[in-house]
Amino acid sequence: MSAESERIVRTYFAAVNETRLDDLVALFAHDASLHFPMSDPIVGREAIGRFYANVLQFYPERFDDVRRLFFSPEGDVAVEIHFEGTTRTGQRVVFEAVDLFTIRDGQIRKLQIFYDSARVLEMIGALPKA
Repeated sequence: MSAESERIVRTYFAAVNETRLDDLVALFAHDASLHFPMSDPIVGREAIGRFYANVLQFYPERFDDVRRLFFSPEGDVAVEIHFEGTTRTGQRVVFEAVDLFTIRDGQIRKLQIFYDSARVLEMIGALPKA
């Protein structure tokens, strides 16, 4: 199952990096959930699609560099990521993240994204620098 899970995860990151929203959203189950820092869970493929449309517009320049993947026996995947991007207002953002994918029946059922949200808010100017 890890080969299929790896394919799904790599397709996810390619779609994000290449701004292919339809391909990205198609990877999620209809009732999938997305857990993003400082947000309530986003539930359902359509809601997840709207969320990603906003994120991809907020970061017109972005690249998620997949550094390492870890697989569970069930086919779930933890991914270490190095993100670099520029917001639409010109703020440079660089951070490390971990994404946890729950994959069942060839689809993303749950995606949990972890990163230092306070540091990112500081970089985009939403928090004063320490």
